[in-house]
Amino acid sequence: MRMKKGSSRHLLTLVALVLLTILAGCRTGRNTEDKAARIKKQQQYEQLAELSKPLLGLTDITARTNVSISYNEHSIRVKGKLKMRRNETIQMTFTALGLMEVACVEFTPKATYIVDRIGKRYTRIDYSEGMLKSVGANFATVQALFWNRLFIPGKDDAWKQPEDFEIMLTGTRQCVEPAHQRMLKCYFYTDEEYKQLQQTRLELSHYKGIWQYDMFEPLGSHSFPTMFDISLSGSSRTIGANIALSSISYTDTTWKSGIDLSRYKEVELEELMSILNILR
Repeated sequence: MRMKKGSSRHLLTLVALVLLTILAGCRTGRNTEDKAARIKKQQQYEQLAELSKPLLGLTDITARTNVSISYNEHSIRVKGKLKMRRNETIQMTFTALGLMEVACVEFTPKATYIVDRIGKRYTRIDYSEGMLKSVGANFATVQALFWNRLFIPGKDDAWKQPEDFEIMLTGTRQCVEPAHQRMLKCYFYTDEEYKQLQQTRLELSHYKGIWQYDMFEPLGSHSFPTMFDISLSGSSRTIGANIALSSISYTDTTWKSGIDLSRYKEVELEELMSILNILR
């Protein structure tokens, strides 16, 4: 049976309309999926951006510390204090028998100072030095680690756009990786809702570092970890440190930042390694 010419034209038109409808549906579906993905990415970004911003209302944090350090077969336990003033300083002091301060470490925006109170010696490590600068390690990096914040190596400000990171699901945690990283690689592990930073992992060549946050407690309107579990490994060596915070406060703002080093002698870092014998 031959199909009439007019009927043939109508059939071809109908087929074309069906194909166009299917193609349009596919395109609409892709656009809907792309839009949903963009909305989800934006929501993730907004929550993660909060984890990279300074803790609102907190400029100073002080606490007593109980520090345990393990290095190969050696271990040290020492008490002390932690004092942090945002964008200005991070001080850790160590005392012998809970009475006499024997050592101090201070991180400032320009350099790190390691001070031997007993031997009246200190060493200074500048962030502008070749290795530290090339890997993107600076005061903002150290501050973010102590303040339980996200960061991008080598940058001082908070995350600004969704393209700043990638997200991978690892079990019940989210792994957040900053985009466009340099030599120093960072991986942040948060809870499923991106409301709590639980771990920061650092990688540089064959060296690896893990900064674990635990025992979160209310601090002002925020939740802040009172336990830092830190490990550094590489070259067949591992250094571990556990920092337990107690009597934590954000209302003590009367303490002075900066260390008076006018009566101290500047020496090389290797000379100060003997301070470990003092702290045992």
